[in-house]
Amino acid sequence: MTSTRDPRLPDADKAVLPRIIRRHAAENPDKVFAEFLDGEQWTNSQLAFSVWRRANGLIDLGVKRGDYVAVWLPTGKAALEAWFAINSSGAQFTPLNPAYKGRILQHALNLAESRVLIAHSELLSELKGLTLPHLKVIISVGSHDNDLSDTDYEIVQWDSCISTDDSCPSVVDQLEVWDEIALIFTSGTTGPSKAVRCSYLHHYTYAENNFPPEVCNEDRFFLYNPIFHAGGTSIVYGALQRDASLGVAPRFSTETFWQDAKKLGVTTSYIFAAMANFLRNKQESPEDKNNPIRYGLLAPMIADSKSFATRFGMDVYTVYGSTEVPAVIRTELNPSDSRASGKLVDPDHFEARIVDEFDGEVPVGSVGQLIVRHARPWSLNSGYKGMPDVTAQAWRNGWFHTGDGFRQDEEGNFIFVDRIKDAIRRRGENISSLEVEEELNDHPSVHESACVAAPSEHGEDEIVAYVVIGEGMSVTFPELVEHLRARLPYFMVPRYFELVSEIPRSPSSKIQKHLLRDRGLTDATWDREAAGVVVGRVRLTQDV
Repeated sequence: MTSTRDPRLPDADKAVLPRIIRRHAAENPDKVFAEFLDGEQWTNSQLAFSVWRRANGLIDLGVKRGDYVAVWLPTGKAALEAWFAINSSGAQFTPLNPAYKGRILQHALNLAESRVLIAHSELLSELKGLTLPHLKVIISVGSHDNDLSDTDYEIVQWDSCISTDDSCPSVVDQLEVWDEIALIFTSGTTGPSKAVRCSYLHHYTYAENNFPPEVCNEDRFFLYNPIFHAGGTSIVYGALQRDASLGVAPRFSTETFWQDAKKLGVTTSYIFAAMANFLRNKQESPEDKNNPIRYGLLAPMIADSKSFATRFGMDVYTVYGSTEVPAVIRTELNPSDSRASGKLVDPDHFEARIVDEFDGEVPVGSVGQLIVRHARPWSLNSGYKGMPDVTAQAWRNGWFHTGDGFRQDEEGNFIFVDRIKDAIRRRGENISSLEVEEELNDHPSVHESACVAAPSEHGEDEIVAYVVIGEGMSVTFPELVEHLRARLPYFMVPRYFELVSEIPRSPSSKIQKHLLRDRGLTDATWDREAAGVVVGRVRLTQDV
């Protein structure tokens, strides 16, 4: 049967990541694609040369088209090289949060069925004791010595995992826009974390809509965001798509943000609301406007965003999107209403409705769940790996159900109200309350627990854990923190704890978390930050 390519689909050379790299190397070989804080620069031709050698090295290790190769690295040179090489070998980039450990790490690797893991050497000890039947090869990045001699894994050093063959792998010409670029984990809301299958066209759509049309090939994107989230991968892909460049820092720092921005010469940046508030809370200086950033994507929009824009001399805007839904709604630059998430960014292709629990559209001004779809195939997520029932539920009636509550005004603005699903967002991370509760309930003194969100003074949420102690048992709050610190990523450890005699339940025994949220903080609530109990992120001694 003869097929005709859908004219709505972009050419693969303009959308498939390794084919974009190859095209840029041929058309503009000397243009700088990435610059790092240590002064190192990658031109388009240098990038292609390095990526092809890395990709051929992975192919020599047995990586093949369709594999999910896990990457457990912080943002940096090695993570970018690993991602690009994985796609160039025909495989899917599967990034993991460096803070993952224990059951959460085991769940992610097993759900991805990753046979190969590229990991920072200082993290490898976290693999001990985990049941990982699919994992066979570990590529260790860095010089830290972790003894895994009692395991069956094949350990390969990153510096040796490189081929002398610097030609573009032949599989690159077989890749199409509907093939998967990445498998990205997003927090489960009532269960374990889900792995979102993202096509190349999904990321193309993200980059197409995430940034204003004024952003062009002369711009430089600020990448300090973690690339285990779509917020980070969309920045990298956006720079490639628009033939722009990247300025790369290993992490966000309130103290060095503007210094890093100047050194790298970045012109556009993604700034989480909490980060924007940290920057705004610093003492004002006449130098505040002396920075190169022209466009700031604030996510979500902060109150009095105009004063932020004026103080720091940039245009600001926001978008609504998620790992599953690439930037469906966007505001104009410097919007007058900081509450609104914007209007449909591409009404010719995107559709959005606000519906009730039966998918019936609600009247203008009423609150319901936002559902979306796109006229171009493969532009939204390709479902959740290994979770067909969850995928079918999310995609019921041919629309993707975001799980987020919105209302729309008469002018067509979409206004975010609350998450319908039971998730918590802290420091730019979506957190499954169930995963926190599972680890709390594993403490021998804990009978049961329930975690909910509480407003943070920095924007977004803090976590409140309500804990019922077992009969005849006792435990201190610092002991609970230490218990969780060893089992959870730092951002998932609750700030607030309170002992309660019971968890409120409905007649059908479902936990009534809305009653706990309404309860709020009380005199009996313990604040670990006020008590001086600090839970910090993983501090790796080597930038890679």
